[in-house]
Amino acid sequence: MVKKELSSAPLVSEVIKKGELVCLPTDTLYGLVGSSLIKEAVERVYRIKGRELSKPLVVLFNSLEEAVRYGVEVEKELFEKLKELYPAPLTLVLPLKKDSPFREIFRRDNLGIRIPKDDFLLKVIELSHPLFAPSANPSGKKPARNCKECRDYFNGKVPLCVEGKSFGEPSTIVSLIDGLKVIREGAFPVRRLTEVIGG
Repeated sequence: MVKKELSSAPLVSEVIKKGELVCLPTDTLYGLVGSSLIKEAVERVYRIKGRELSKPLVVLFNSLEEAVRYGVEVEKELFEKLKELYPAPLTLVLPLKKDSPFREIFRRDNLGIRIPKDDFLLKVIELSHPLFAPSANPSGKKPARNCKECRDYFNGKVPLCVEGKSFGEPSTIVSLIDGLKVIREGAFPVRRLTEVIGG
């Protein structure tokens, strides 16, 4: 166990780059995070959580520019508008370009993305890879709130936990595929999104 502070980011990043999972507090809930670019890590998080394969994973990037570099398709006008909103507890589902590595890893043509408002998390992403970050719990259970609850849930299957404060409310999820569709209301006000990008 390590504390959530910037000095711990290199250690956490090294664990993630090896394809392992880490429990840590995100800008929303405690998350079970790992590299979204390592297929084995993606498969492991589904297995450990008992998550249905039909339920997609959200990927956290440290900037919109990084998301675009990895093949997330954001039109120029929309890109400029989203720069006004991010970082924020807002997950947007956007299309993937044909050459995006996420098409093969997730077997999808779209991806839920978020740029977290959290310096520690942004540093971990910068030092490792874009991260998947579902809530830290087996499917159907309440999200873990600390390292003790993470350990109780996963019983040695997650080699590292970061102790710290999370904000306790899930992100708002909105699809921008074929218009604007609210999938889940959460910590970010939908009204603010529609004000900036149009409804």
